[in-house]
Amino acid sequence: MELFTAFKNRRSIRAYTDQPVSRKDIEEILGYAGLAPSAINVQPWEYVVTYGEEKERLCRCLKRAHSEKQVSCGPGTKAALPAQFTNRSRAAAAVMAPKVKALNVDFNRFVEEGSCSFYGAPIAIVVTIDRRFPELRYLDLGLSVAYLLLAAEAKFLGTCPIGLITAYDDAMADCLNISHDKKIVLAIALGYADESSPINQFRTERDDLENILSWYE
Repeated sequence: MELFTAFKNRRSIRAYTDQPVSRKDIEEILGYAGLAPSAINVQPWEYVVTYGEEKERLCRCLKRAHSEKQVSCGPGTKAALPAQFTNRSRAAAAVMAPKVKALNVDFNRFVEEGSCSFYGAPIAIVVTIDRRFPELRYLDLGLSVAYLLLAAEAKFLGTCPIGLITAYDDAMADCLNISHDKKIVLAIALGYADESSPINQFRTERDDLENILSWYE
C-alpha cells in the first residue's frame, strides 16, 4: 500500500472478524514499529502481544477490574478543556453514536466494555515503557505506535488504540506478568475489520489545517 493511502485510509476499528492474524505479519508490523526515531536511539518502547486463551484471560481480568473501578472514557485531564478540543470530541461522538445505537447498546457501555475486550480483536498488544524514562520519552513511544498503526494498515489489518484500560494497569501487569518497573501506556487491538458491522461504517473528521498551524515569517 502506498504510504499516503495508508495515512488516509487508517481508522479505528471496533468490530473484527475471527480470521486469525499470522505470527509473521505481527512480527513484521512490530519490526516496522521498531524503525521509529528516538532520542539518541534509546528505543524506549516495549510490546507485549497476547492472543488465544491468554488474551481471553486478560479480557476477563480487565472486565473484573472495570466492574470494581468503573472508570469512564474521557481525555484524562483534570482541568476543563478549551472549546476547540471539546467541540472536536463532541463532533466525533455525534458521528459514532448512531452506529452504536444500531448495535442496541448504550454508548458508554459499548466503549468501556469494548475496550476491556479489545472490541473482539484476535490480537491484543500492550505498549510499555521503563518507568525510569522521563515523560519526554513518551513522544518516542508515540512515534513507534504510529509506525505500528500504519504498518498494520499497509497489511490491510485493522487497529484501535485503547487508552481507557490503562486505568487498570495493575490488573494487566499481574495478568501478563509485566514487571512493575514497566509502565503500561497504551493497548492496541489488532485484527481484520468486520466491514459489515455498523460501528466500522463511519469516519471522524479532522480539523482544518489553519486551526492547527501557525506561520511566522
